[in-house]
Amino acid sequence: MDYESFINSSLTKTLRAQNYKKHIIDNIEIIGQRKLVILDDGGDVVNVKVLEKVLNQLRKKGVKVPELAFMASNDERDIKDNNFLRSITELKGMSKAYYVLVTSAYGEMEEELKGLSGHVGDAKSIEQRLMQYGFTERDYCIMNKPCGLFGPYMNFKKKLFEMGKKSSAKKLDALAKKTELQLKGFENKFRGQRCFILGCGSDVRVDELNIMLPEKCIAYNAFCKYFTRTPQRPSQYILTDPLAYLGNGKYIESMECFISSSVKIFEDKFNKKPTYINMMGEGIIPQLPPFADTQAKESVRRIAELYVAIELAMYEGFTEIYLYGFDGIYDADFTPYGEALLNESGKYDYPEDAKTLLKNIKTYASSAGVSIYAISDISGFDMFEKKPMSEIDFSTANTISRI
Repeated sequence: MDYESFINSSLTKTLRAQNYKKHIIDNIEIIGQRKLVILDDGGDVVNVKVLEKVLNQLRKKGVKVPELAFMASNDERDIKDNNFLRSITELKGMSKAYYVLVTSAYGEMEEELKGLSGHVGDAKSIEQRLMQYGFTERDYCIMNKPCGLFGPYMNFKKKLFEMGKKSSAKKLDALAKKTELQLKGFENKFRGQRCFILGCGSDVRVDELNIMLPEKCIAYNAFCKYFTRTPQRPSQYILTDPLAYLGNGKYIESMECFISSSVKIFEDKFNKKPTYINMMGEGIIPQLPPFADTQAKESVRRIAELYVAIELAMYEGFTEIYLYGFDGIYDADFTPYGEALLNESGKYDYPEDAKTLLKNIKTYASSAGVSIYAISDISGFDMFEKKPMSEIDFSTANTISRI
């Protein structure tokens, strides 16, 4: 079960509509003369449409439901070309004028499904933001909080979801275990050596890639876009995005690959059998947070592959790791309130939870005698020592011996 199939289910929409009706009727006196604002998280149009339909039905039945002032979102990336959709920030100090109907994901199952789908925010984080903006419990309603038949239904779906998670986890882990011995062969294989982890950020320059690629390099996913611009290839490649495999198989299949066990590939076409990793399971290094922790939040998922690459490099014994190409990978400020907000500069710092994960890596690396350097001057990489390319000696790069 994924988020889209869940919210688009006819039964889900029917029971959710009943849930919405009860919340509106129960709060109609509290709402009073204030106009309504529908606040969703990350462009959740399905729930919004269900709520709009419910509001119209109630009005036709004579219920004095106030007019809708506007719809708001906690994700400003959704509002660029939508005149009726406004930012959550416009609600600051407006509790006397508006009553907010929050259609955000509620409960562990729905929150996790939504997070995995790439959306941001949930009812809990949005509620915290509204309270910071001066709203009290009498100024908003969490519309997806179950009542009536919607409660038992959500409990039933949660049980099915948990069963599905366990089944999927077993399948993903089983495939990863098939190449466990193969992965073991890389442990400390390059002890004391250095490597470069290459990203696809806005700071990447092909001429600089050509200087680094003769070295031992680890790249991943969208790095394929550079394969038509340089004949050189990274020593190792991490594939966790199935879209990166489409159209790029001829490049990927010729390299040493570490592939997420959730990605379907044509294994027989690979020059060497790929090593599988379970992105929904534990990491390669037990002392660090599991890979699964990077999957349920968009703010951390943006650095998930970087996290895998650094773990892999340390597992392989590299004691000098350089990070290149990780500027501009965020397209919004991801706040602790589950928001994606835009700014005039168009440049965005790494979110706090992403920084926390990177700091955990830095702490472990230091204890293991591993030095990690950020080649570019990136805001958010403050935990890593900065080292520009001009200070790195490439004169001894071995252009023949590769991983």
